[in-house]
Amino acid sequence: MIFRRSTTDLETRTAMAMYRHSPDAVLLLKGGAFVECNPAAEQVYGLPRRDIIGQNPVVFSRATQGDGRPSIEHVGERVQQAIRDGHARFEWYNMRGADEVRMLVTLIPIADEAADAVLVQIQDLTNTGRVVDALTQGLSSLAAGDLNVRLDTPFSAEFEPLRASFNTAADTMAQSMAEVTSVAAALHNGCSDIRQASDDLSGRTERQAASLEESAAAIQEITQNVREAATLVETTESIVADTHRDAQSSVSVVEDTTQAMGGIERASKEIGDIIAVIDGIAFQTNLLALNAGVEAARAGDAGKGFAVVASEVRALAQRSAEAAKDVKARVSASTAQVDRGVELVANTGVALKRITEQMDRIRSLIGNIATSARQQADTLGQINIAVGEMDSITQHNAAMVEETTAAARSLADEAARLNDAVAVFRIGRADLRGTYSAPLRMVAGGRR
Repeated sequence: MIFRRSTTDLETRTAMAMYRHSPDAVLLLKGGAFVECNPAAEQVYGLPRRDIIGQNPVVFSRATQGDGRPSIEHVGERVQQAIRDGHARFEWYNMRGADEVRMLVTLIPIADEAADAVLVQIQDLTNTGRVVDALTQGLSSLAAGDLNVRLDTPFSAEFEPLRASFNTAADTMAQSMAEVTSVAAALHNGCSDIRQASDDLSGRTERQAASLEESAAAIQEITQNVREAATLVETTESIVADTHRDAQSSVSVVEDTTQAMGGIERASKEIGDIIAVIDGIAFQTNLLALNAGVEAARAGDAGKGFAVVASEVRALAQRSAEAAKDVKARVSASTAQVDRGVELVANTGVALKRITEQMDRIRSLIGNIATSARQQADTLGQINIAVGEMDSITQHNAAMVEETTAAARSLADEAARLNDAVAVFRIGRADLRGTYSAPLRMVAGGRR
């Protein structure tokens, strides 16, 4: 027996209970061979006790261990490690017939037995290995993006909750990833629409900004033209005012001229009267000269000298009459011209009055036009300011739209990346409740 104390103290009873009833194999290795084993060792090794005792552990081991080295090199090293450190625990591969069996080995030195004696405790990791392999394969499938994987092969009772937890976690991940995939697809489509709309809006905003800028320039030019027109209208108004004043002055001049022509007409009439008097005097003088000639003829020689004087006086009277007649004809002609001039001056006065009245109306109209032009210039100035502000705002909006478009493009790119990222997961096709119609692929010896 391994435990040789004669007294049945608690330590011995505990050790004996573990040795006899433990499901793990307990063996005593001494001198490079097994010298004792418990009943569980027969189950772990799959051999009766007689085939185990006296054998070196290498006989039951796989040719090489996990590091690829021969098993025989490990046995001595592990025993020395246990003696040096007080214990050694490591994974070991045995052979049970044609099957490999993974085991967890614990070595504890027993100095009372021999210097190289160690207690060997072996735990069969077959079930645990199946669980680990299944979980490894399942987790590898999950890591590869296959969320349809499920562990269908039942585990041993102690590991069954782990299988259920894995399948539940995979279900939850698949449902969550289905929602994420749906959201990612919707986000990708929405971002694509937003990107397209932002591109269209950006183009329209740029065109609108360019058109508004051209409109602002045109309105500014129109405003400048209207201001220049208003200035010209004001200048015209000033010229019309001066012309109106000149016309009013001309009316006064025409009135004065009319009055002067009237005076000339009256003077011509007076001259005509004077000429008539002169004509009468010439007639009387001629008559007197004729009578004087008759009397001189009666007087004979004594009256010859008087007759000569009378003859000269008569000639002078005739010449005076002819001159008066000629002056009267000229005065008559002058009077006719003066009358014509008076008529023309009167007509000119009437025309100037009408012109003055029309100038008053024109002045009033031009004044209204000037006022309207000034108001239009002021209004266009305000419109120009408003359009300038609109142009500035539109340019600012265009810049904001460009930033928004860039953000939308970046968001669309990120959505595409998200869509590509979730595309690597295989989650089957989910209905509206998140259940899956695609079959689940089984691992660890399960079905597909």
